Amino acid sequence: MTRTTLVVVPVYGDLESLLRCVDGLVEHLDTTVHRVLLVNDCGPDADTIERALLERIDGRAGFRYERNDHNLGFVGTCNRAVTELDTGAEAVLLLNSDAVPTAGFLDAMLAVLDEDRTGVVTARSDNATIASIPYRLTNRGAARTEARTRAVWDEVAPLLPVSQVLPVAMGFCFLTRRELVTEHGLFDEAFAPGYGEENDYCLRIAAHGWLAKIANRALVLHAGGKSFAGNRTALRAAHQRELERRYPFLPDAVAAYQRHGTTATERFADVLVPAGPTPRLAVDLRLVADPDGLVGAVDAAFGDGFAVEARLPAGTSAPATWTVTDDDPDPDDLVTVQVLVNPTPGDLVVANRRAAFWVVVRTDAATVPWSSPQHRAGADRVVDLVRPFAEVVTPDGLERAREAVDRDVLAPLDGTSAALERRWAAFLPLDLAAAETGAARSAGEVARLRRELDDLRASRSFRTGQAIAKVASRLPGRR
Repeated sequence: MTRTTLVVVPVYGDLESLLRCVDGLVEHLDTTVHRVLLVNDCGPDADTIERALLERIDGRAGFRYERNDHNLGFVGTCNRAVTELDTGAEAVLLLNSDAVPTAGFLDAMLAVLDEDRTGVVTARSDNATIASIPYRLTNRGAARTEARTRAVWDEVAPLLPVSQVLPVAMGFCFLTRRELVTEHGLFDEAFAPGYGEENDYCLRIAAHGWLAKIANRALVLHAGGKSFAGNRTALRAAHQRELERRYPFLPDAVAAYQRHGTTATERFADVLVPAGPTPRLAVDLRLVADPDGLVGAVDAAFGDGFAVEARLPAGTSAPATWTVTDDDPDPDDLVTVQVLVNPTPGDLVVANRRAAFWVVVRTDAATVPWSSPQHRAGADRVVDLVRPFAEVVTPDGLERAREAVDRDVLAPLDGTSAALERRWAAFLPLDLAAAETGAARSAGEVARLRRELDDLRASRSFRTGQAIAKVASRLPGRR
């Protein structure tokens, strides 16, 4: 089924981005089925924008232009467009004026909207928080450019599911069913002039069983921040507080999606479609009995072709080309390869989120005493867990491991993606258990501190101190 769709583009400023948006719609929207409504919200350059816009759409069927009597803000403009100016289409797409559609975007989004109980659909983009692709970057500090996003999405999108359920959809490209707008209204004016209104809409209809999803086959580029004026930081903060007041679960829901709602393929997209910089390799040698010896073995096997980042015990010398750090690794800071030395199950949970490819090095004996910290942490049982997903070698087998890594890196993308998904699924229960244990530990620590504080307040010494403080405050010269 192809729903007739009203594409609403609120217009405020930034003429250059607006014209790119319009050109993308002209090129990629079938206006024999769908229509576009451009609404000028009377920004500071409203007349100039109006002239340029009317010239751009002159004679183009399916394009309509309107102008507000006064500035209504993004929320007000969307509400007026959808509930007053055009109430006929079966679906409504709210599109930021700094968004650029690409081929097939709306067909892909409508296909997802027709899935059971889907109320809102958003697209993949280069600048859309959790809908961005690639989302995690291997080159720290690198920019996520339009060209890079196009290249990664072209390769990765066919390997992703057609859709995924999100906690909330992204407002830059926001497709919903007309019947839901009729039943539940569109945006709450409490979020005027903008920011947070799309999240509120998603969560309002979610209470009635409707889902927000991402269409992985749809790509809409997004400059970001150019279609809105005002104090963005203050608005974001105020409206986020209101969202969390209404929906206290929202921060945890977004964190949970980032932890286990995504696929391994999209998480490691920046690794799977490499570009430019030398691939990164991470290794932790702090608990190794002979770190200097293993430094030499790792450097001989991987020093040529990888940027090695190591954690080393004090006094250990590293090759000049290595980066040595004492910082705890960030599981969201992706590397191409991780060398795991006598890893514990906990090490594997972190590595599963951080590295696309693993090499596991065993330096200990097959059976180690209970006095060993690694044995007590379960390191001797790890081999059974990792063999389906990683090369397991002794230090003198690192050259062989390098050959296996090179094969994996150069393997066809679909096979690598499938292998990553199998590993992701295998270790997800451990990951979730670790997260739950950590949350319980944090909650227990808070409860313990509260008990200690209550005990302190009930103690005789605390009450005596309070009494002394009250008396002292009444002494001459005290305030």
